[in-house]
Amino acid sequence: MVDWSFVPWDLSWDDVDPRRHPFDTETAPDIVRSLAPAVWKRDPHPDSFDELAAGRFGLWARGWRWSLDEGDYGGGPISAWCCESHSVSHGRPEETVQAMIAGLVEWRLWIEDLAARFERFPLDGLADGGKVEVWERGAAHLIHQVMVRTEAGDAWYNHCAQVLRWYLARWGVTEYRAEALVEQAIGGRFQSWIAADQTLVDDVARRLADSLDGPFECSLAEPVDV
Repeated sequence: MVDWSFVPWDLSWDDVDPRRHPFDTETAPDIVRSLAPAVWKRDPHPDSFDELAAGRFGLWARGWRWSLDEGDYGGGPISAWCCESHSVSHGRPEETVQAMIAGLVEWRLWIEDLAARFERFPLDGLADGGKVEVWERGAAHLIHQVMVRTEAGDAWYNHCAQVLRWYLARWGVTEYRAEALVEQAIGGRFQSWIAADQTLVDDVARRLADSLDGPFECSLAEPVDV
């Protein structure tokens, strides 16, 4: 049973930033097995692994089963795990545990790959015109990478929008403004099971870049401090 009170596409850059959340892919499998209680080892369950991984490694780890297409959480980048009905090996708990750990490591490596790509398109120290040029190139690059990674499957656009928000957040754009800019630029034009063509990718990237250099219309409610 999927916990819909949590969805991985709501994870912020602060939640997943590798600089804030150390992780060793080599030692992670042994750590997971050492933390798992005996009953979990006999009958491992994805929901239990959510809590186990998040408690030990950080909230970011809960994206480990954001699988391709229509898995537990559809539209993600994970190929090591699909869903409980297909990925739990009944009577073979070690196979299930291995699939869970593989999903965790795959998710982490993808986050680290994205972090490295963000550094290739830095916005720090640039004049507004320079930011527009870099952001346009960076946005187009990231959209293509997400389409490849998710295979442009079911609801792939959720992760795409998230990655664009993460990129902006990495370079100091507030979470609220980043969400508004990305929502306005994409405008519901990405579709499930359809890869965006180059014209659409370029248009979204251009809209995002232009919005950094001027006012933007916002359809989101302004957050209120209480």
